[in-house]
Amino acid sequence: MKKIIWRTVLVVLLGILIFGYVKINLKSNAVYYAKNMLRGEGQEPELIMLIDNLWWVDNPDIEGIQYKIDGTQYVIYENNSFGSISSYEEDRMDYMYSNEEGISYSFNRRFELVHVMNFREWKRIDINSVDKNKIVSEIKSLVQPVIDKQSEPLINLQWIFNLVYQDEFK
Repeated sequence: MKKIIWRTVLVVLLGILIFGYVKINLKSNAVYYAKNMLRGEGQEPELIMLIDNLWWVDNPDIEGIQYKIDGTQYVIYENNSFGSISSYEEDRMDYMYSNEEGISYSFNRRFELVHVMNFREWKRIDINSVDKNKIVSEIKSLVQPVIDKQSEPLINLQWIFNLVYQDEFK
């Protein structure tokens, strides 16, 4: 009877250990995995994974880039111009990019533009008048140094990441 109990305890502990390692690996390497996964047109999984997992991923010291991970997660770029990309949660997960002109662009999880606001003039801007590709390009240029600094994981679990997120980014 003692052997059965020991084996059961050992199997449960081993299962918990493996599950914990996989969970931590997927979160801390989410940007690397997102960068290397198949995605649908207009999808930006590496940007979403960077913001969602900012506390877990490597936040390298890059001149002009700051990270805020207390509550709302921000990547702030301060060089000649100012820009930030952040996440906030209300009823759904949204991602906001604010540029040096005081214009904020809100994206949903599929990285579709849902709201544009000029905070200097306190007026809403028509989404159809905005070049989404240009804004996404600005965001990518802001966070690309951080994305590029993400290292390859010790144990590559890309296949598990793809299983979990492949439907979300089609």
